[in-house]
Amino acid sequence: MSSTVLVTGANGYIGQAVATRFQLAGHDVVGLVRSASAAQALASRGVEPLLGSLDDEAALRSAAADVDAVIDTASADHADATRHFLAALHGTGKTYIRTSGTGVYTDLGHGAANATVYTEQDAFKPAAVVSTRVETDRAVADAAQDGVRTIVLRPSMIFGDGASEQVPLLIRQALLAGRSRYVGAGENRWANVYIADLAEAYLLAFDKAAPGSVYNIAAGEARLRDIAQAIADMLQLGPATSCSPQEAYAVFGQRWVDVALASNSRVDSAKARNELVWLPLGPDILDDIRFGSYRRIWAHKGDPHDHVQQTH
Repeated sequence: MSSTVLVTGANGYIGQAVATRFQLAGHDVVGLVRSASAAQALASRGVEPLLGSLDDEAALRSAAADVDAVIDTASADHADATRHFLAALHGTGKTYIRTSGTGVYTDLGHGAANATVYTEQDAFKPAAVVSTRVETDRAVADAAQDGVRTIVLRPSMIFGDGASEQVPLLIRQALLAGRSRYVGAGENRWANVYIADLAEAYLLAFDKAAPGSVYNIAAGEARLRDIAQAIADMLQLGPATSCSPQEAYAVFGQRWVDVALASNSRVDSAKARNELVWLPLGPDILDDIRFGSYRRIWAHKGDPHDHVQQTH
């Protein structure tokens, strides 16, 4: 049955993939974007553009009232927007899918290994840097008691199409510095998921998930040291090199280092595989960096800034 879904961040990395997957499944997609140029880009792909901002409570409430479901991909950390959407959907039975992330499990590891692998049922104490994100996840899951079909998806490190957040950040800095870096021993591991497989998980969750569900979404995992080396191989920079946490803070920013680049985020996605029948098919992240989409887009760039950014 066809539905009309609102996708926030519909011109972004996750949002584009999700919007396209829902279109292919026969759904009508409305995309929330902030600029006229982004609206034109959406319209060219058959997505109905809606100009608005996550900071505009009235616009969010109005948009939620006019669709069958809200798929919030724009930000994992805009707690106010989440509250506005939940208030607008209260008692309607409509679907709200929140995009969180497995960064909630960050251990501030500074490159050290950690054997802990988390399921959705495991209790954990979040680091202060992600505490608001975890509180928002819990508020969304609890809103299932208020007549909203809420679902929380926690994607791991997303990759594919030569983009994402973490991988291009590492590539750009490697191009600038002439070397690819990891933090400390680089033994920290992150789970990962291919962008098309992630988009499929959103559609399956929309079709099958029970109200209040939370899912970790990951297909594999890799050491950050190995990711750094794959980038060095792709750019022909020689061996990847270690840097201290302090050096990494100066280069990448402390939040990126603590939450993503120097931490462990290892998860079990059996719940999504079993309940949603999610079957990821994408490539290995290291292969995609060395030989796939990242190589096609990045390997011959002489200017580290010469990379077209997505318009949100």
